[in-house]
Amino acid sequence: MLIIEKNKLGFLIILLILLSYFFGFYIREISNGAGHIDLEHHIWLVISDLKKNYFQTIVNYQNNGYGEATFPFFHSFQSFFNPATKNILYCLNNTIFNLFVIFIFYQFLKFKKIEFENNFLIILIPFILLLSPWFRSSSYWGMTENFAFFFLIPSLYYLDLLISKKISFNKNLLLTILISLTLYARQQYIFLALFHLLVLLLNNNKRELIFTIIIYSLLSLPGFYVLFTWGVFDDLSQTTSSSSSLNVKNILMNIPKISSLFFFYTIPLILINFSKFLEIFFSKKCILFFIGIFIIKLILFHDLSYSNLSGGFIVKFTQFFLFNDTKLLIFISSAFFAFIISVIKLSNYKYFLILPLIYLNLGFITTVYQEWIDPLYIFIYFLFLSKDQISNLKLDRNNTIKTLFYWEVGVLIIAFIYYHKIKDIPLFYTF
Repeated sequence: MLIIEKNKLGFLIILLILLSYFFGFYIREISNGAGHIDLEHHIWLVISDLKKNYFQTIVNYQNNGYGEATFPFFHSFQSFFNPATKNILYCLNNTIFNLFVIFIFYQFLKFKKIEFENNFLIILIPFILLLSPWFRSSSYWGMTENFAFFFLIPSLYYLDLLISKKISFNKNLLLTILISLTLYARQQYIFLALFHLLVLLLNNNKRELIFTIIIYSLLSLPGFYVLFTWGVFDDLSQTTSSSSSLNVKNILMNIPKISSLFFFYTIPLILINFSKFLEIFFSKKCILFFIGIFIIKLILFHDLSYSNLSGGFIVKFTQFFLFNDTKLLIFISSAFFAFIISVIKLSNYKYFLILPLIYLNLGFITTVYQEWIDPLYIFIYFLFLSKDQISNLKLDRNNTIKTLFYWEVGVLIIAFIYYHKIKDIPLFYTF
């Protein structure tokens, strides 16, 4: 009762967020633009068939017209543990189940032992997730994205320990298992496994590196067996329904798009640390880097054009207001690269090595979605970054947390208006 007395406003905010979360479910909010389509035409078909005949559905997963690009780990989990036979009840169960992500995030924030300006922030921060349009819609429509967070959250925590060489042999084993489960849930996180192995190599942990490779190989066997049943080793196009969208050439073309997403979720940090960021960006070294990178990118991306199917807020802004002129994206991408190069020596360089792996990983597919970064950035801020970095960026301050709340509320409002008003996606959608 004492903690409630001392933090009445904080608990009121949590209550309002929870009410907003369940109200969003009630009105069947679709603030990611496609949750209803994914459920109706892909996910619900798979889960329904898995409940009827599990093994036959797995074998025919790529040939039954599901059009589902994700490995059937989430679908299998739901078919076993979500008893609902009606899609609305399935969605309600999933909406409630995803609240456990908040609890897991809270637990690992406690393990992190960040010295917050106000200890109540440990309780408050996880509820930022419930304001994310993509977390909300994935919950409401029983999508696959949030399921990966159950394993991703502890993975990022242990990766920080690995970078700082504070991880035991058993915890590294646990990290390997967690990243493997994250990959089974969402294959877009393959950069975590690559980063894990890279850090072990740089830490000169040869014994643990070999052991980790063996464990990854063993844990991948069920996945490879499923791929074998799909005939992937004879026809790579059977790997995923999105196989036609995968191309190495996409990596280069997606650099400005991915950079704009990184920049978008760096804006709250820029606002909180404005003078510090300004000083770094206008340093002689950073300006020279920026000019060089900007000229190179102008040459490389002179005829750059993106479809309106993905890309995030900044890409949409250039399409709506700049007639699809991508020079703003090239400017932002150049500024982001120059800034990272300028600050890389100010901290442990190993933390920055995850960035090129993300560019390679996410850039491999034609369409890059904002949901791949939101709410991932929140976990990176508070679990992946070191405690010193968190302190230097003022992520442990009350004002920063307020800014992040305002930021996600703003993003949610814009997403809601864009999809339900501009795109005219109906509320209370049923099928």
